[in-house]
Amino acid sequence: MSAGQATTGLVRLLRLTEVVLNQVSHWSEARWGPLGETLHDVIQRMAGPDHALPRLGSVALPDQLRVIVADVLREGDSTRIDAALDDLAGFRGTLKASQ
Repeated sequence: MSAGQATTGLVRLLRLTEVVLNQVSHWSEARWGPLGETLHDVIQRMAGPDHALPRLGSVALPDQLRVIVADVLREGDSTRIDAALDDLAGFRGTLKASQ
């Protein structure tokens, strides 16, 4: 993969993260419902099997997403970035379908 392709994935993940955060960062615990578990699962997959993500409550999920995405981007592994993009895009599709 070229440096340009890696940068594109990085930028796409940043933008998608911001879109999702803009949609959910203001939600109350009651608003989350089962979507909280869904996003927690997405973030856990991004974090990887060696990093157990604590379930702090749904209102903490936007902060957890920010931290884990920053870790993924800092690592810079294009495979991990692509997997995070796929997972987060799937969650965004679920969000759209639920509204």
